[in-house]
Amino acid sequence: MDFEKFKELHTKYSASDWNELDMSDFGRYTEAMLENQEFHDWAIKSDLENAGFDYGNYCCITMANHIFLSYDDKGDIDYRNHDVIMHKWENGTYGIPVQDGGGSIVKINFCPWCGSNLKSDE
Repeated sequence: MDFEKFKELHTKYSASDWNELDMSDFGRYTEAMLENQEFHDWAIKSDLENAGFDYGNYCCITMANHIFLSYDDKGDIDYRNHDVIMHKWENGTYGIPVQDGGGSIVKINFCPWCGSNLKSDE
């Protein structure tokens, strides 16, 4: 699949009403995103830009996406969302929530996706 076709399908499958979509190309679209890092990163950047999220402040696009997904509609950390795998606090601390029903986290100092040092200047 070429990049222009991928962008076209991304626009199509980023639509809000999935019930009315023709899903015939969805397999090709997801396969292209999984197999081509450039397509994958472009799709995440596009989605974050459309949401008004500044991904440039993060070590990699994957980290930025997981941080974005950890926020609620007001921009606060959504502690009730059990699908969240990463948080960033105002003091620069990054952590992985422990999904045991409590509010515990495992503080991390390195990005799980790119390996960058995450230590803050506390």
